[in-house]
Amino acid sequence: MKFFVINAWIIPVLPLLAFLIILFGRSFKLYDNKKISMYSTVGSTAIGLLFSTFILVWAISHNNAVYQQNFTWIQAGNIKLPFGWLVDNLSAVMLMVVTSVSILIQVYSHEYMNHDGGYHKFFAYLALFNFSMLGLVLSTNLFQIYIFWELVGVSSYLLIGFWFKKPAAASAAKKAFIMNRIGDFGLLVGVVSVLYFGYDWWMSSHQSLLAFTSLNDAGIYILAHTDTVTYTLITFAIFLGAMAKSAQFPLHTWLPDAMEGPTPISALIHAATMVAAGVFLIARAYPLFELAPMTLYIMMVIGFITAFVTATIAIVQTDIKKILAYSTCSQLGFMVMGMGAGAYAAGLFHLVTHAYFKAMLFLCSGAVIHCLADQQDIRKMGGLRKDMPAVAYTYLIGTFAISGILLSGFWSKEGIFMGLEEGKYWMFLVLSLLVSGLTSFYMFRSYFLVFEGEYKGDAVPHKPDKVLTLPLIILAVPSVILGFALSGSLKGIGIGSFAEFVGFAGENHANLILPVISLIVSLTGFCAAAVLYWDRAKQYVSYDPAVIKNNFSSYYNFLQNKWYIDDFYSGFLRIIFLPLTKLFAWFDRMIIDGIVNLVGISVKFAGKILRLLQNGQLQTYTAVLFGGLFIYIIAVLAFWLL
Repeated sequence: MKFFVINAWIIPVLPLLAFLIILFGRSFKLYDNKKISMYSTVGSTAIGLLFSTFILVWAISHNNAVYQQNFTWIQAGNIKLPFGWLVDNLSAVMLMVVTSVSILIQVYSHEYMNHDGGYHKFFAYLALFNFSMLGLVLSTNLFQIYIFWELVGVSSYLLIGFWFKKPAAASAAKKAFIMNRIGDFGLLVGVVSVLYFGYDWWMSSHQSLLAFTSLNDAGIYILAHTDTVTYTLITFAIFLGAMAKSAQFPLHTWLPDAMEGPTPISALIHAATMVAAGVFLIARAYPLFELAPMTLYIMMVIGFITAFVTATIAIVQTDIKKILAYSTCSQLGFMVMGMGAGAYAAGLFHLVTHAYFKAMLFLCSGAVIHCLADQQDIRKMGGLRKDMPAVAYTYLIGTFAISGILLSGFWSKEGIFMGLEEGKYWMFLVLSLLVSGLTSFYMFRSYFLVFEGEYKGDAVPHKPDKVLTLPLIILAVPSVILGFALSGSLKGIGIGSFAEFVGFAGENHANLILPVISLIVSLTGFCAAAVLYWDRAKQYVSYDPAVIKNNFSSYYNFLQNKWYIDDFYSGFLRIIFLPLTKLFAWFDRMIIDGIVNLVGISVKFAGKILRLLQNGQLQTYTAVLFGGLFIYIIAVLAFWLL
């Protein structure tokens, strides 16, 4: 078992090799078989999944054991920046989540992208994405995680803009890249600040610089040698990186637009890789955050705002992928809010359960889109349960899970609610329960409009290939049982609670009233969606959604326009940056170009003069020679006479 822990570096290196094989194999035209690209990517992830499984077993059986291996990568004077891999309970869980979800998405992608001209490039990008995320998970320190953080950003840019000939896809990729740069700048400032203010401690303690295993002691030292405001700013800067990566308000608007990429990428980004990286960073740096109560409170507030705002936007969306995208933002808000409230394990728990049911939901939507000739509007769907029952029932399982109705999402979300209750954040608790009800409403709305009733579209639906449905069925299993299995209910057969495993045993106490209230709220959301959108329910209670839309048209338009947040950004950029761009354009044209043009004109003029002298005629050269000599003699005589 120790062999897999010692050689955990193999897990990210194999996807990197797969990327290089595809890149150079295609560049030099060494092969043309699609299966080589697919097998190299899937095979590298499969080996990583095998390693991850044994590492998880090792972590469970060794009671919070930690293995760390570091090498000096860059040395400048006394500063030695390390590079290595860290295996502990947190990384073991994340390795399992990333590899298990990724391999199913890769298998699914073979059929989904089979007729796309960029098939090989797509799998190369998938492999690069895997390498980046797995390297991030195994990073031993803040410096190393920042490197892989940027690689994740580059990989997501390539995948979101994969169909770059579509203006919307190219624009979405640029938007994601730019908005994440804001967060990345904050993270860089935070990392440098931790190094700067804790430098003496790192040197005197002989600890590896910026190591995660020493963050608690380093944080205590920094707080003791600075002031509370400075320490809060440092931790907030680190959190800013997580805000952008995990699409938290107000840096959330890039994530719904990222749906312009292929659906398997949506599943990968929203489930196990990019957006999970932000929450993972909070978890890794949590020893620093625990010493900054103001940052934790800000984290909780931002998480709630994100959960609420994006949930309200989701209830009026008509694009099936946009509904799921806004639901991702909302669920990430729950995770961040839980961690801000002190429910660290509950936030991670929801990250794990969400990865499986959200991957399944996105792959279900991809199967629907694939079988309806790329139709994404749920108003042009309906009755698809008859044509694709496997997709319908797995989507329904995911809907129950994310809505918090008994399946996996119920158990993890309840931990967050209990964390809010224990912290006595009553207002946030009540409003979060409301958001949970909204989640149930918009998810069941999407299910009823897509899979129930009569078909309203133009394309002829056809059954999806087994390669598309098999990953859905596999993902349905953890979506059903994972929450119960990790909640601590199965201790008798050797499976302890998730909170105990990640080192926060007993952070939430049992409270039967709160789960019952939460379940009632979620069922209320289900009933509201059924009354408005389910034909069978309308036989008993019927209400036309158009009436609500007309009676509350101003609110509907407000939500339809996504709270006008994108419009605000566009207007702000026009007001602030448009005059600046005009000034910079004038400066570039008149000053920069003027200097360059002046140099060019001067050289051109000098060239014309010299060209008169260099004409190849002997008499011209003789005249120049004697003329120059004459001028020299006159100058010498004038010097002596004067």
